[in-house]
Amino acid sequence: MRMLSICLLCTVLFMGSTDPDSTLTDLEKYYLKGNVKSLMEIRYSKGEGADSNARGKVIYQKYTTFDENGFEMKTVLYKDGGPFLTSTYVFGGDEQQVEMNQYHRDGTLNVNVKFTYDAKGFRTRADYHWAESRQNGDFYGNTDYYYEILNNDIYDKVVYKNEYRGYCLEEHYLRPDSTLSFKFVSKYDFRGNKLESAYLHGSGRLSWMTKNKYDRYDNMIESRVYKSNRIAVLTQYTYEFDAVGNWLVRKENREVYVNILTAGLEQGDMVTERTIDYY
Repeated sequence: MRMLSICLLCTVLFMGSTDPDSTLTDLEKYYLKGNVKSLMEIRYSKGEGADSNARGKVIYQKYTTFDENGFEMKTVLYKDGGPFLTSTYVFGGDEQQVEMNQYHRDGTLNVNVKFTYDAKGFRTRADYHWAESRQNGDFYGNTDYYYEILNNDIYDKVVYKNEYRGYCLEEHYLRPDSTLSFKFVSKYDFRGNKLESAYLHGSGRLSWMTKNKYDRYDNMIESRVYKSNRIAVLTQYTYEFDAVGNWLVRKENREVYVNILTAGLEQGDMVTERTIDYY
């Protein structure tokens, strides 16, 4: 009887792990708590000396709206103080995002993207249809090495490999001839926190690697960025939270190891501020 109970429990756990209804929402992927309606995020460098609490240069700014199911409806990337690229999502009958249209600030189309999913509801592919006046906003400003990513050959297809919970393990960015332009490989802990993210060239050569540490509340407290297996940036994080448990201010105490491999990286400390609205 005891063995039967154990077998039944294992069956229930397995069924739960493959239930299509357990598809990760965008809120879960961004580690946001509660029923978030919109998020404005601004990352900027800190001033120096007497102005250490003042804002410096804005590094990254993005506004996102979510539907009541926790999926992105619209995003706006900002540059030079104004909207840069605006993305809107189209949903299918199963309430999945099936298409994304991204527009320049003048309203002309930048790219149309169509998404494919597997039987579990996990995204497995994205097909990009770029306009002639294309600008790549997928990585703009949100990593220390985004400028290197943007120097790759343009891709028109992304293929995703997911683990059993829906977290993405590999992202393959393919050229129009289906050869690999570049890829990302990630690892997660049992709570879904991203422990490692590796950026590799199409040749398979490792270029950048990021390793993260978290506290018991799943807040990232340290990251180490490596270039060609040498440490480039060590960052420690502190936070201020709202009543729901989402952080509103994240301060980055950065140490950049200055050498020829880190030329062009932001040297100073940074702060990210969030404004969150709820349903």
